[in-house]
Amino acid sequence: MTTFSGRYGDPMKRRTAWVLALATTSVLLMGFGVYITAKVLLRPPPAAMAADVVGDWSGRDNVVLTLDPDHTFDARNLPLNIQSSRYSTPFSGSGQWRLSAPDRYHSQDVVVEIDGYGMPLTLARVDNRVRLYLTDIVGGGGDRFWLDRS
Repeated sequence: MTTFSGRYGDPMKRRTAWVLALATTSVLLMGFGVYITAKVLLRPPPAAMAADVVGDWSGRDNVVLTLDPDHTFDARNLPLNIQSSRYSTPFSGSGQWRLSAPDRYHSQDVVVEIDGYGMPLTLARVDNRVRLYLTDIVGGGGDRFWLDRS
């Protein structure tokens, strides 16, 4: 039995090599496309800076929160229980605040602290504006309690 290999080798082997090269290239290009699409479309929002949150914030039930540039805050009727044994709900008083680093889900908080105890107010970007929210613990329903710039 004779096989025709000709000048360029076995035609079946050449075809298999081309198919394998084409398949590998296609998989690599699709993977690269998925990676680029995910990077562009799923890009996390930029981390907030202090300038994004400094100022006066208000919400329902006469809630007022003032975040000062020196990282101090004043609050009136804030529905938080910062430390259950010392501070009642709703909280009125003052203390320190800080921005948390964004977590792996790109969530970032303004943490209000008193005597080393802190509670987070989560940053949200809604319609190109920054809002703060917390879970309403006074009503017990677990609803979000929103604060907007005054």
